[in-house]
Amino acid sequence: MTANTLSPRDRLAELVAVRDVGDVLTRYCRALDRADLAMMETVYWPDGEDIHGIYSGRASEFVPFIISEITKYFTMGTHCLLNVDIEIDGDHAASESYLYSACRVRNGMAEEMLGSSYFGQLAGSGLDAGHEMFVMAGRYLDRFEKRDGEWRIMRRMVVSDWNASHPSNQILEQGMHQTLRPIGEWGKGDPVYANSRYIEGAHG
Repeated sequence: MTANTLSPRDRLAELVAVRDVGDVLTRYCRALDRADLAMMETVYWPDGEDIHGIYSGRASEFVPFIISEITKYFTMGTHCLLNVDIEIDGDHAASESYLYSACRVRNGMAEEMLGSSYFGQLAGSGLDAGHEMFVMAGRYLDRFEKRDGEWRIMRRMVVSDWNASHPSNQILEQGMHQTLRPIGEWGKGDPVYANSRYIEGAHG
């Protein structure tokens, strides 16, 4: 049944479902970029599956794995969703979300993360290896289930479309950059948590 043939009530229910599924998609990005294990646990059904390239298996095991990996290899990262297409069918949904991520590789982790050929490509370029940027574009292909009124991911496959790596020249203490505060961080010290507590306090 297409959107044009749905009754107003069913159309409204579909729009609410699309919004709820979209919230799960963006929650994943926040959980990853803040290294928030508890938040990430609300994204997947424990008996779900994640096929991520670096991991393939149960979602319940992927959740702690990915939080550990993101903080092991990177000092900070940003994951963004671009085009998002969501299809709803009752208590099931499927989505394709275009992904763009940029992560700053920890000093000393570049060869393990990017491979030895990366340094060969740098030779003669005049650029020095140290902190590196890893940029990736791809897509999340997700299947969702709604249980007891809650949507979560049941199966995720990550498709890699392209990537790029280059030395990072992040500047924090000079010029206009020294005025760009606060700086984001892993964990509950990030300003977003205080922002959320403000809303909770206003309506508590």
